Amino acid sequence: MMEQDDRRNVIKSMGVAALLPLLSSHTTLAQSPNSDGGMGPDTVYELRVYHLNPGMQPKILDRFRTKETAIFKRVGMQPIAYWVAIDGSALLPGGGGTLIYILRHRSREAADASWAAFKVDPEWIALQKETEKDGSFLVSLDHTFMKLTDFSPQL
Repeated sequence: MMEQDDRRNVIKSMGVAALLPLLSSHTTLAQSPNSDGGMGPDTVYELRVYHLNPGMQPKILDRFRTKETAIFKRVGMQPIAYWVAIDGSALLPGGGGTLIYILRHRSREAADASWAAFKVDPEWIALQKETEKDGSFLVSLDHTFMKLTDFSPQL
C-alpha cells in the first residue's frame, strides 16, 4: 500500500513539474519589454467602444472574428480582449449593440503609425467596402489611450 501511495505522489509531482517550464516561459514572454506589443515603459492600451446600428452586431463580430483582427496584428496592434455590452450605459437606447475591445501598442506613437497603416491597408479597405455595402456598422466610436498603473496586474 505504501509503495502505491509513493508512486501516486511521484506522478502528481511530475505533473506539476512538467508545467513549470510552460508557466515560466509564459511569464517571461508576458513581462519582457516589447515582445508582441510589449510591456515596456512606453506601452499604451487603447480602449475602443463601438456603438452599432441596429442589426449590425452579428456582422461586425463576424468581421473581427474572421479577418479584421488578423489585419490589426499585421499592422502592429496587439488585441487584448473583445466584449459585447449586455447592459449599462454602454448601450445606446434603441441601438444595435456595443462592441468593446482593448488593443496594446508599444507606444502612443506606434499606435498612431499602426492606425495610419491600417486605414490605407488594401485588405482592410476591401473588407470594409464589402461588409458595409448595406450601411455603416457604427453609430459612434469612443476611444481612449491608457497606461497601466504601477499597482496593476500585468496584462
